[in-house]
Amino acid sequence: MAAELLVTFWGTRGSIATPGRSTEKYGGNTSSVSIKSHGKYFIFDAGTGIRPLGVEIMGEAAIQKDKQKELFLFLSHTHWDHIQGLPFFQPAYDPSFRLNIYGTSNKDAMLENILVGQMDSSYFPVKLSALGSEMEFNDLQLSDTIEIADNKITLQELDHPGGSLSYKFERDGKKIVYATDHELDFHFTQDGELKNDSELGKQYQAYIQDADLLIADGQYTSEEYEVKKGWGHTAVPTLLNLAQKSRVKQVAVYHHDPMHTDSFIDQLSASYLKKFQDTEPRMDIFWAREGLTLAI
Repeated sequence: MAAELLVTFWGTRGSIATPGRSTEKYGGNTSSVSIKSHGKYFIFDAGTGIRPLGVEIMGEAAIQKDKQKELFLFLSHTHWDHIQGLPFFQPAYDPSFRLNIYGTSNKDAMLENILVGQMDSSYFPVKLSALGSEMEFNDLQLSDTIEIADNKITLQELDHPGGSLSYKFERDGKKIVYATDHELDFHFTQDGELKNDSELGKQYQAYIQDADLLIADGQYTSEEYEVKKGWGHTAVPTLLNLAQKSRVKQVAVYHHDPMHTDSFIDQLSASYLKKFQDTEPRMDIFWAREGLTLAI
């Protein structure tokens, strides 16, 4: 297992946390995914799902006291459901950890200032400056490539109100793309065909081409999308048809709508699995489930 990339879903819900009996299977925590690569944690988004990840990391640190305690957190954007778990991330309070945070400026505010504002005393009793870990904030540009040991992360702009970033993680010939909060339907038909010669659409399709795993926004059904155009999310058929045309090997439908219950997602999953079961090239599809770990 040490030589593999381990992808774990800690939060799969979009917009707002939805705890309760109707969301136990797929999860109610908001966006957070980790990739564990040769002992290093690469974390994508800090929704409420980052809290249980922090508990696990602290447990590992207690056992492996001689290991370097450095974490790498990549934020797609700073909407609440992608940052609200950070104040509850235990390693951020521990002086033995170094937390490297990556993201992009949101309009006129710098990344660090946005996260400081979230922990203003009007909203939270502890200031960001009071956290014990060493923190470094990295404001990214689209042209940036981040290389950490033998791991490479590149960026892609997404179509979402206020902006959002996708991250492509590469190591040893494997490609994992994290692409939540993207309105693909502005750039592609639901059959996965490019609209209006969209330049952003062309760039995105090239970016996900041949990915081993695509973790992507599929928040709406076709019917829901018709009344939620411009909200910054994608209809399921648009995501899946485009992924199939792009020869993606495995798709995790992600950022589940807060109104989608376990039984509703089960029905969606069954209908699309049947539709794509005989397509060529083969593409595996699943709806992301909190607590699931995949070896890539």
